[in-house]
Amino acid sequence: AGPRAPVGGGSGTRVRGDIQSAGMSRWGRRAGPAPEGFDAVEPTLTALENELRERINEPHEGKRKTESQWPVHQINWQRTRYIYDLYFKYNRISKAVYDYCVKNKMVDTGLIAKWKKPGYDTLCSTYVINPRNYKFGTVSICRVPAHTLPPGTIIEDPVTGCMGCAGGRKNIFGNKYGQHLAKIQIARERRQQRQAPGSEAEDDVDGEEAAGAEESKGPAGRGGGGEAV
Repeated sequence: AGPRAPVGGGSGTRVRGDIQSAGMSRWGRRAGPAPEGFDAVEPTLTALENELRERINEPHEGKRKTESQWPVHQINWQRTRYIYDLYFKYNRISKAVYDYCVKNKMVDTGLIAKWKKPGYDTLCSTYVINPRNYKFGTVSICRVPAHTLPPGTIIEDPVTGCMGCAGGRKNIFGNKYGQHLAKIQIARERRQQRQAPGSEAEDDVDGEEAAGAEESKGPAGRGGGGEAV
């Protein structure tokens, strides 16, 4: 491949333990100095980590017991997807930046390993495919293709909040955490390039995500609301 262009601009205890062992971190002391290019993704990663802390510390009154774990899984997915897409899909960050994120547990390496396998490219969490977490040794309903279920079946994993990651949904959580941040960020960059005098930039993102980039605010185009883009 050619050179990578830099980017512009179970119980609650069991669940949290599974996620942390899979690759989440509380951003403690980092292993080694950050490589060149990391500053392009750091604002988005930091914003996601700060939001995760806020969501975990929110009052949980009125919520189901497992619903308090949704932000843990959903932000873990979005943060990991952001780096995964920038490196593997869009060729926008270097291997050094990707490896730094892996080494410092800023991404979920277990989830990435599953995404590389056929049929798992939008998997919400490794939790939902562990038979030990579900009755009768099965997997979550979010892993069942919607077209194989009876009409009107509600698809929602109680622990992750996933509304279907077996294919077909662009936003598996139905909220801002299901946005593909790399795609939105690149749409924003290309829009800026097109607006520049004499620019001949070509678009490599679809209209829906481009529209999301225009409407969203904050790092990598993340909006403040909970609705899907």
